[in-house]
Amino acid sequence: MKKVILLIMLLLIAAGLIANDYLDINFFIEPRFEHEKINMINFLIKNIRNDSIRQVNAFAGRLLQEPQSDSLIAIFINALSPEIISPADYFFFDKSIECDMLMSNIESDSILIIKNRIIKCDSFKVGVFAIYTPDFTVKNDIATHAKLKTDIFRIAKEQATYLAKKTDFIIMLSNVGKYIDNDIVEDLHVKAVVSFDYQKKRNELFPNRKTNFYSILTKNGKYGKLRLKYHNGKVIEQWKEIEFNSK
Repeated sequence: MKKVILLIMLLLIAAGLIANDYLDINFFIEPRFEHEKINMINFLIKNIRNDSIRQVNAFAGRLLQEPQSDSLIAIFINALSPEIISPADYFFFDKSIECDMLMSNIESDSILIIKNRIIKCDSFKVGVFAIYTPDFTVKNDIATHAKLKTDIFRIAKEQATYLAKKTDFIIMLSNVGKYIDNDIVEDLHVKAVVSFDYQKKRNELFPNRKTNFYSILTKNGKYGKLRLKYHNGKVIEQWKEIEFNSK
């Protein structure tokens, strides 16, 4: 009898583990890496591992410490081969980038740009889109083939509406500023905003009571890990700031 009870308990525990599905998205925001250390940085990032949880690395903001040519930025991006990347120091002049760049309100007929990224797990799907500030093309010298759309409220709504039909959890990457982020997602099905503004802001739940705002600057020595857990038909999120020393 005791063996039967033990077997039942083990089966229940196993069923509980199977019912849970996890995803880690590691956010390297405004990392400002030293370009001389590309190989070491790539090695450190590629070795963020977890035997049981899928890891997705996301990069946004200014990637390299000092202003560099687009060709050097392209080399760095190609070395990383990230699933999610939204750089703020690449200006579209070098066309050798081999991976898709996530830019929901920028278009180009010469560069691989996607409006959103859907990450598929066993039990759930995560949708990510990225909004650039309209000031991006004002503050920077941008190649003429890249066109930025300034109607960010409309574009965010379009992306959130599209992803709501196809995913279980939506993330907006944004560098337009925290207060505008709050206004953008007020009535959208966005569960998390990850800022790639160059300024650190306080993490908090927005007034709509359904969207968490996360801000981190990797140049200060940490990256943000958003762990998503699918349990009983719901996606539960947990944010951690993890030490990352690339010096």
